[in-house]
Amino acid sequence: METIGENLFQVKKERTYISCLVKGCTYGFKHLGMLLHYMWPSLVLSVLFPIPFIFFYAAQLDAILRKWIELGYIPNVTLKVMRRDIEHCASRSGITILISLLLLPIALAGVALLILPMVMGLKYWWGVLAFFIIFILMLPMVVVVMQIGYSDTPLKECFRSGLKLAYKNLGKIFAFEFLSALFGLIIGFLGGIPFQIVFAAGLQAYKGWQMGDVLDLPALFPLYATLAVLILNAVILIAAIVFSFSRCLMWGSLVEEVPTEAEANS
Repeated sequence: METIGENLFQVKKERTYISCLVKGCTYGFKHLGMLLHYMWPSLVLSVLFPIPFIFFYAAQLDAILRKWIELGYIPNVTLKVMRRDIEHCASRSGITILISLLLLPIALAGVALLILPMVMGLKYWWGVLAFFIIFILMLPMVVVVMQIGYSDTPLKECFRSGLKLAYKNLGKIFAFEFLSALFGLIIGFLGGIPFQIVFAAGLQAYKGWQMGDVLDLPALFPLYATLAVLILNAVILIAAIVFSFSRCLMWGSLVEEVPTEAEANS
C-alpha cells in the first residue's frame, strides 16, 4: 500500500507517446493486485454479463484513475469507500462507452476496407490508404473520450478542447493509438488461444458432419466453449485496467494545465 509522500506520480506532465505507453502499463501492472482487489465486483459481473455491467466496470475504473490523477498514487480502497466517486463518474463513463460504441462500426468499416481489396483482387494499397484515413479521422474523438472520462470539464468544452488538443498533437496520438492497437492484438491473441482451440475443434467437427460423418463432440463441449469465452473476456478486461494507466498518462501529457506543487516528478 502506498501512502501520501511515497512514490507520488505526476500524471499531468509532458511525455513522449512511448513513455506514456511504457510507464503507464508498468505502473498499472505493478499495482494490479491492489486494482483487482478494488475492481473485482464489476470485473466479475462484466465477464459474465458484459451488458449492462460494463458501465459499472467503466465507472469504477474511471473513479480510481481520477484518484490517481488527484493524489499521485493509488489509494488502497474498497468499493464501499469509493461509492460516491463511482456514482459521480457513472454518467460520464456511460457517455464514453456510448461514444466508443458509435465509433465501433466506423472502426470495423476501416478493417473491412483493409481486407476488401485482397478479396476483390484490387491493389492492396487502396485498402491500406482507406484504413489510415478512417483511423486518422477517428483520432480526435479519442481525446474527447479522454477529456470526458478523466475530467469534470463540461461536455461541450470537452468536445471543443478535445478536438483542439487532438489536431495539435495528431502525430503523437496516431503513434500512441497505433502501438496500442498492436498491443491489444497481441493480448487478444494470447487470451483467445483457448477460444481458438475450441472454435477450430467445433469447426472441424461441423465440416465432418456436413460430409456425412457423425458429429463427434464431447458432451462437455458447450461448457468448454463457454469457459473459453469467459477467459477471453477476463483477459481483455484485466488488460484494459492495466492499459488505462497509459491512456491516462497520454491524456495528462496533452492537457494544458500547470501541475500543482503537491504533484511530484515521476
